[in-house]
Amino acid sequence: MKVEDFIVKKADELAEKLAKKMGYYLVDVDWKFNGKKGYLRIYIDKHGGITIRDCERFSRAFSDILDAEDFIEVPYVLEVSSPGLDRKLVKPREINWALGKKVRVILKNGETLRGKLNYYNEEENVIGVDDRFLKFDEVAVLQLDWERR
Repeated sequence: MKVEDFIVKKADELAEKLAKKMGYYLVDVDWKFNGKKGYLRIYIDKHGGITIRDCERFSRAFSDILDAEDFIEVPYVLEVSSPGLDRKLVKPREINWALGKKVRVILKNGETLRGKLNYYNEEENVIGVDDRFLKFDEVAVLQLDWERR
């Protein structure tokens, strides 16, 4: 396993436990290394939306866990934030998080759909937007529709 994959997997496991304990939903974990230091980004949400105070609380608690676990061997910065209104939904966790929300879908053929994401089957790789079902490989972009939230 590559170091980057290990960091994401371990941080994901720890962040998932903490998010549940604190009443948040873990949307994504991202790790980037620029040659000098790493950036560990944690995206959380909750019903009604995330505030800066939520991010601060989670960041303090997660920082303590990271210090205790001590599995990142390079200098890094921890960033905790909301997923953002224009976030592209790619990973299964992100798509599951978006169920019930308004989305914008741009298909590879250029067609744009707007509606509620009401179905996702990870095994079949199918999403449902309103009454239309699409194979995920037909989709160029899937994101929250911030204009219609």
